[in-house]
Amino acid sequence: MLEEPIRVLLVDDDEIDRLAIQRFVQREGLPYQLDIVTSKAQAVDRLKQNVYDIAILDYLLPDGTGMDILSEVGETPAIFVTGSGDERTAVKAMQHGAYDYLIKDPERNYLIVLPSAINNVLERKHAEKALVESEIKHRLLLNSIMTPTLALKEDMAIFYCNQAYADLVGKPIAQLEGQNLLSVFPKLANSHTYKAYQEVLRTGQTQEVEGKFGERFYHSRIFRTPWGLLAIADDITEQKQAQEALIRYNEELEKRVAERTADLAKAMADLERSYSDTIMAITAALDAKDSYTRGHSEEVKKIAMAIGHHYGLDTKVLRRLEFSALLHDIGKIGISDQLLTKNAGLTDLEYAAIKLHPEIGGRLVSQVEMLKEVGAIIQAHHEFFDGTGYPLGLKGEGIPLEARIISVADSFEAMTSDRPYRKAFTSDEAIKRLLEAEGTQFDPLVIKSFLTAVPDFK
Repeated sequence: MLEEPIRVLLVDDDEIDRLAIQRFVQREGLPYQLDIVTSKAQAVDRLKQNVYDIAILDYLLPDGTGMDILSEVGETPAIFVTGSGDERTAVKAMQHGAYDYLIKDPERNYLIVLPSAINNVLERKHAEKALVESEIKHRLLLNSIMTPTLALKEDMAIFYCNQAYADLVGKPIAQLEGQNLLSVFPKLANSHTYKAYQEVLRTGQTQEVEGKFGERFYHSRIFRTPWGLLAIADDITEQKQAQEALIRYNEELEKRVAERTADLAKAMADLERSYSDTIMAITAALDAKDSYTRGHSEEVKKIAMAIGHHYGLDTKVLRRLEFSALLHDIGKIGISDQLLTKNAGLTDLEYAAIKLHPEIGGRLVSQVEMLKEVGAIIQAHHEFFDGTGYPLGLKGEGIPLEARIISVADSFEAMTSDRPYRKAFTSDEAIKRLLEAEGTQFDPLVIKSFLTAVPDFK
């Protein structure tokens, strides 16, 4: 059975170009049934009277441009043809509905790629038709999905939506499909979601965006499709509420820290006269919160100072190390006593609250001018040598030396002391664990100095 000819509407007012195309079709034996016109008016008239498989539109015409015909082609796919150096016009034509474009060259080499361009366009058109014909199957599938799903045409008309989407917006599917999105939801025009729709249409790149409808939060993934856009939303309300709860908890935590340490700034103002007495008083107040860790800061200071001496630090740095060790856990003042002494494992939210204490403590101490450097050390005492610590993920020598020393001293003292959730380790076991974490959690040079000083703590 002979193959059906491809019905082609050729719109070109250049006689030489027309003849070149005709001769090329004849010479190559292409199955094209050419219908040739030379003006915009003729092209529009033929499109109204006939059905074509494809239209080839030249840009410059006696009574207009090929761009003017794009709005008249209806379901007929169009290939736009323009002269060399006018690629911007061709791209604009693609944005206005052309399926492809060709650039004329003086030798008319563009004719060589004409058959493949026509085949590609027809295959794309066939795929689009098959996609439309399968819309009923898609609807059945989408309505079985509980995730709100919305399909939009390029002009923002709602192509289809599933029942989950209709339930979300509180409107029947019949009142949504076929309507322009902004005519149904005018407030959407200034939203991040609508801007993401426009960006996907412009670039073809998938976008992800968060938005809110009523009291529910949604995370949407927006995909480019042959007909326009497909948006799939996931309900993240519980996740957002948990995040907001954590933010409120942190705000309340900082408020409590501020309230419970209101006298700290005044006490620090007198630090120049009596550094040691003031810091020891603050340390005692912190130790009073938890019988299990009473004296912890003083012991950490002793170990840290021993390491510092073996490390060969000068007097100024040793003084700063002493203050930092005594105050390293000052951020825990604002944390619930029940949380600090909890026997059971911590929840993610509780652990996140505990992990705030270096940053809170560092910020608190840094408010005192003479302790700004101490504040930076306190903030960094839970950073790991390999960069996996917190709160900033500092690494190696990017961590203040005093903080690296306190990290070792703090860990050794904690391991060799009783805690609500375990008994103390022996010194040998604690040293073994420190060595296992050498180079990852701890600075190897600090560990070396600690091992020199460790007989003093056995």
